[in-house]
Amino acid sequence: MTGMKNSTLDIATVPLEKANLIEASAGTGKTYAIAALYLRLILEQGLTVQQILVVTYTKAATAELGDRIRARIRDALLLLQTDQESEDALLRDLIGRVRAAGEQELARNRLTLALQGFDEAAVFTIHGFCQRILTENAF
Repeated sequence: MTGMKNSTLDIATVPLEKANLIEASAGTGKTYAIAALYLRLILEQGLTVQQILVVTYTKAATAELGDRIRARIRDALLLLQTDQESEDALLRDLIGRVRAAGEQELARNRLTLALQGFDEAAVFTIHGFCQRILTENAF
């Protein structure tokens, strides 16, 4: 969801220019959606992992999100490097857009940098994010 109750999130087309709030029940694909949006921010907006913030509730969720996002980036890079097709419709669509625009090399560079710098990715619990901000901006 993108800040509106009872709306359907179209991961492939949701605008990336502003914050997106995803609220949903367990097992509804939030982690999948977040990983896909993260990949779109890298590919379409040219953001680095240091420029993207993901905040969730639990430590377990942050660990899973980090793993899933890293895997998503790795899968996209593999598809670009091998010219294979994916069974994942969204990934196939994103890579198809990159190829149609003739931006394979740019996308490969962005994804490679994202994987190399992923240990610096900001994937936090709400508490962890607040603690970091308070520590960095203590007066």
